[in-house]
Amino acid sequence: MIDAPLDYGAAAILVLFRLGGLFLIAPLFASRLLPMQVRGGLALLLTVVVTPLALAVPGSGVTLNFTTLTTEMFVGFGMGFGAAVLVGAADMAGDILATQTGLSGASVLDPFTGQGSAALGQLLGFTVVILLIVTEGHLVMIESVAGSYEWIPLGSRPDLMAGSISLVRGASRLFSTGLQFAAPVVGTVTVGYVALGVLAKTAPQLNVLAVSFPLQIALGLLVLGAALPLLTTHFAAWPVHIDEMTGSFVRALAGGL
Repeated sequence: MIDAPLDYGAAAILVLFRLGGLFLIAPLFASRLLPMQVRGGLALLLTVVVTPLALAVPGSGVTLNFTTLTTEMFVGFGMGFGAAVLVGAADMAGDILATQTGLSGASVLDPFTGQGSAALGQLLGFTVVILLIVTEGHLVMIESVAGSYEWIPLGSRPDLMAGSISLVRGASRLFSTGLQFAAPVVGTVTVGYVALGVLAKTAPQLNVLAVSFPLQIALGLLVLGAALPLLTTHFAAWPVHIDEMTGSFVRALAGGL
């Protein structure tokens, strides 16, 4: 029950900070393609919807101070971090592929971050974000935040150390997943370099440098085209991956309650 309007207002601020943490890093919500006014309005709208749900959870307490505000933002940030890792893995795989195929110089402005990055990295990143929207992964992230109050009530003090460790483990998944996606192309290009080395020894009159660049680009793009359906199949299970990563983070936080 809400005892006074002040309690609802304080609770709404705490909910806004948890949603704000999500909006700081979560794919699509943190994109610069969305104007600040749109993101702020969406955060306020979700705050109005989620606040009654948060107050209805037993054990909720409304106390406004620096600790509770920081904790709420950390919880939201950690829940968005899991989805950001998956997008970052695709971007990382694209950067690796661009370096291996000699296309690292093909850099264009990334509208999501406002910084220049490799074209292949943006190709994979856009593909993953589109899959996020198609599979309603953005709705899953919002539902995860709304459901997190059952594990971590409003104004509680979760185990931040355990949550930080869970985030570090999730970050390691970025590198492993990125390398897995880039492995087919990296392996093929490496074999191509070995073949060119043997060719340079057996036919010294051949200009290997003139042959290597177009050959490596062609091999890399050919294998990437063959492996891209496998990548999209993996990311088509966005809701499952997000539930898995956010669930482990929330359980780690709730271990201290």
